[in-house]
Amino acid sequence: KNMDEKKTIKSIATALVSQYGDDAQTVAMLRAAEFAAELNNDEWAKWEKVIKEIEGLDNQSILDG
Repeated sequence: KNMDEKKTIKSIATALVSQYGDDAQTVAMLRAAEFAAELNNDEWAKWEKVIKEIEGLDNQSILDG
């Protein structure tokens, strides 16, 4: 299950970055905040991981470029 979640998070992060570019992290933060406000801890935790993943993708692209 954990491996699946990692893949899901990576694919969400990648999709957000390709769709929103530099705004991807902001979009993910807004989603996380929505779920936090709904007290939906599972989704909130997932989106927190997506935010971290996006940070990682940003750092990778800096290294690649």
